Amino acid sequence: MIGAAPFNPSLIFPMGTDALGYDTAMKVLQGAKFTLISVIAIGVLRIFVAFLFAIPLAMYTPDRLRKSLKQLLSSFYFVPLTIVAVFILTPVLWEQLRMPGWEEYFIYPYKARIGIEILVLTLLVVPLLGSLIANMIVSSLNEDFIEGAKVLGASKWRVFSKHVMPHVMPKLVIVFCQQCVQVLVIFIHLGYFKLFFGGTDVDYNPYVADPPLSTTNEWSGLIGDYYNLIHANPAIALGPIIMFGICIYAFQLIAEGFQKHLDTRNVKGMKRSKIKQNDFSEPSRINWKFEFLYKRGDYIDKKL
Repeated sequence: MIGAAPFNPSLIFPMGTDALGYDTAMKVLQGAKFTLISVIAIGVLRIFVAFLFAIPLAMYTPDRLRKSLKQLLSSFYFVPLTIVAVFILTPVLWEQLRMPGWEEYFIYPYKARIGIEILVLTLLVVPLLGSLIANMIVSSLNEDFIEGAKVLGASKWRVFSKHVMPHVMPKLVIVFCQQCVQVLVIFIHLGYFKLFFGGTDVDYNPYVADPPLSTTNEWSGLIGDYYNLIHANPAIALGPIIMFGICIYAFQLIAEGFQKHLDTRNVKGMKRSKIKQNDFSEPSRINWKFEFLYKRGDYIDKKL
């Protein structure tokens, strides 16, 4: 016998193997679709629901009430979302045991578990995110061109659709990237608590019980599966951790790129307009060749 699983990373197994000898890289590829699609879906739903919450808060709520709500909602910044998610999702994702008969079962079916987890992780940040988007809308409504549009008779809907939306939408892309990063971090925390996306398969064998397993092989579930084996083989959880880091870094780069674009788009527009003005204002450098034949009076005399 040469060796036993888990194996270290090598040319055959780039990310090593787990305790049962399965290729970690293949499990990471298998779980990528669950992780990335769920993260993007939760990020889009967060922006959409919070945006619907922010429109009446910014457009129709009195300033005094909106400021009071802002102060109230700002206290939720100090509430750890992971702990709240753990308390809500534990009965949903954790496999239960029914006695007598030692029957293992989930309270909700597979699709319902995924839907409930996406819904919970979406609604947790709607008050905070809605207040943030409402502040963006209010800051756009305080611009001078909004007052000009109102003077010209534009309705609230036209002001919102034609003037506010073009300024808010690029900022929402940045907020979307930030929310995706936050969801990835929450997934890692839930993986530490053995609450895996889609459900946690628990073995209730009273003699030699297997550790909790992920039913989808998504990345946080792999980290939770391999957490107990890190001391024996530190490289075993390296694959999903690296993929989490790459995704977080990618979303951060997207957000920084859009932020840089927002900071420089007006400057670029001013430079282009100056260049066009200079093109029309500079005298032409073409040397037009012409000769004065005669003065007007001399020319008339000679004709006569």
